Amino acid sequence: MRPGLRLSPMGTLVSGNLDWSPDGRWITSCPPTITIFPNSAPHFHSQQSPKSGSYEKKCPDWYLNKVKLKITDVNDNVPEWGMKPYPYLAVVSPEAPAGMVVYQLQAHDEDKDKSGEVEYFLSDGGDGCFAVDKKTGQVVTTGLVLQRDREYLLSVVAIDGQGSRSLPAMLSVVAGARAPQFTNTSYPISIPENTPEGQPFLVVVAISFQKQPISYSLLINPSSLFSIQQQTGEISLTRTLDYESDQRRYLLMVRASEEPGSLSTATEVQVLITDENDCVPEFLQSIYSVDGVPETVTTATSLLQVLATDCDSGSNAELTYYTLSPDFSISPHGTIFPAGRLDYERPNHLYEFVVMAVDNGDEAHSGTATVRVRMANVNDEAPEFSQPVYRTFVSEDAGPSTLVATVLAKDPDSDGISYSITAGNEEGNFVIDSQKGLIRLRSTPLPKLQGLEYVLNVTATDDNASGGPHPLSSTARVIVGVDDVNNNKPVFEACQQYREQASVLENQPTGTFVLQVHAVDADEGANGKVKYGLMHRDSAMPAFRIHPDTGVIVTARRFDRERQREYSITVTATDWAEEPLIGICQLNVQILDQNDNSPKFENLRYEYFLREDTLVGTSFLRVAAHDDDFGTNAAITYSMTLEQPEYLRVNPITGWVYVNQPISQRTYITRDITATDGGNRNTSVELAVTITNVKNQPPQWEQDSYSVVIPENTARDTPIAFL
Repeated sequence: MRPGLRLSPMGTLVSGNLDWSPDGRWITSCPPTITIFPNSAPHFHSQQSPKSGSYEKKCPDWYLNKVKLKITDVNDNVPEWGMKPYPYLAVVSPEAPAGMVVYQLQAHDEDKDKSGEVEYFLSDGGDGCFAVDKKTGQVVTTGLVLQRDREYLLSVVAIDGQGSRSLPAMLSVVAGARAPQFTNTSYPISIPENTPEGQPFLVVVAISFQKQPISYSLLINPSSLFSIQQQTGEISLTRTLDYESDQRRYLLMVRASEEPGSLSTATEVQVLITDENDCVPEFLQSIYSVDGVPETVTTATSLLQVLATDCDSGSNAELTYYTLSPDFSISPHGTIFPAGRLDYERPNHLYEFVVMAVDNGDEAHSGTATVRVRMANVNDEAPEFSQPVYRTFVSEDAGPSTLVATVLAKDPDSDGISYSITAGNEEGNFVIDSQKGLIRLRSTPLPKLQGLEYVLNVTATDDNASGGPHPLSSTARVIVGVDDVNNNKPVFEACQQYREQASVLENQPTGTFVLQVHAVDADEGANGKVKYGLMHRDSAMPAFRIHPDTGVIVTARRFDRERQREYSITVTATDWAEEPLIGICQLNVQILDQNDNSPKFENLRYEYFLREDTLVGTSFLRVAAHDDDFGTNAAITYSMTLEQPEYLRVNPITGWVYVNQPISQRTYITRDITATDGGNRNTSVELAVTITNVKNQPPQWEQDSYSVVIPENTARDTPIAFL
């Protein structure tokens, strides 16, 4: 932090507490900063918030006031003389009275105010005959007698208001007449060649101190190449000069004379002739040629060099080479290189192109030459097939030696070609003539064509007769489509598996999925595509349907297993040939049981007379129920309602009712016996047991046993015997 007044890097004055920011700007704290720009009003600013971009008042007490600053000059310049011409010469009459002005001094100081005020002083010389007015700078006579034709040398200085002195100036004053003075001590000039004859290129000027007319003449005029106008001092050429053949520097001596008295003076004129771009580049040869360039030449190999010259000089003679062929490049020195791979196989095996040399003049000139490059053949190109892919067809049952296709390749290097099958002929069904490119089916053993097509890679290899590191080859594809013959019928390869899986649950709605079958046909195309169907008896209502494309079999109606347990169907697969072949698969679709029947007892009610002294564990009656379902749905278990005391029980498996505990003080026992199948469907029947006294005789059967024969499919509730 620096208080006070400082000069910022931008040339502005700032006041207040200042600090230097990383980005090279002044930043402030307290109090705020006042910035004064030259010729403008003061600018007040406070510290800027980096977050909001607005000015925040960080100082508790501050106010704005106007400040006037006066910038004072520093005396950092000295007076400088401004009189012309140089050297400083003057004349005065020997009889000049006092106060006659002889010469006007003039000096300038860049400083301001007093520092820029200049005063003039005579520091030496003049023998008291001259004085200098310090304010005006006029050199005047003092009135002392002047010696005729004498030269007086006066040394004068200029001093500014702060005492800074100029370099001394020497003024020569002649009391009497003096020779004219040229405005320049010498005249150096450059003129271009081809400057027209008689056109002035320089004017020399001399001053007569006697106010007499001046005439100009050439004291030195090399080869009389120059002339000067006597009255005007205009110098011109007497003929046109050529930079390339004439002298390039000339020194002239010009004299300025006045009449009468023939007072004269001389000065040098240095004439430098400059080059103009008036020459056209010329190649040393109009045609450049090179023979026997191999095709394999690299881009780094130089083929030949062309050379052009330009009779100009300097940049006008500097040449740049160009080639108008995209196949070649040229170096700055005219060396020609291949721009890429060259090819022997072109018209006349020749490259012919134009090279150009362009000079670097402002208005450039150019010259051209022809370059011919004759190539030598190298085996650098592989054979080329007439087409990259050949397509053909052959019948599946075509015989031996059947012509399949013909391939053709040409070698750009004119080498011989041999053909071979390099891929796609693993089964050896095809052979090729190595010289003619004829592809045939093999003669022995008999060809066996399979699949839709064969893709053969046929390679053409040259014999390298043109010379190269090794033979070259290229490959084409021959696609042989096989026209299928319908000699295979569709086959259900998993027919046995379908027989084991074909089943459907009874009571399912129409359209229920049963099975999906699949058949394959070894033929190709339409001959190998199959559609599915079912064979039905003409009088039978179809029980199933099949999708012709997918082979999905679904139900055509609901099934009741208790009425029919399986159905025999014949599935067909027919190919799409014009004379189709059919494959079949015979299935038995099993109708799976659903627990849709409840158990049924043989009797609607069971009655039994039981002696009261029957032993515990004695089985005395068997109840029986049956279920029309299948499997676990038809498995029946028996149970009896529980009442205490639990005199009776039933065997859950056999249905035999037995005495569970001694019977006493009972004359009649009733229980419900329930038959439950594996699907938890059940039926109950009443059991009535009459307890008889041991003294009473039980009923007696008429026969010890009864034998009954019942035909199958006998309807329910049909009487079968009378007891």
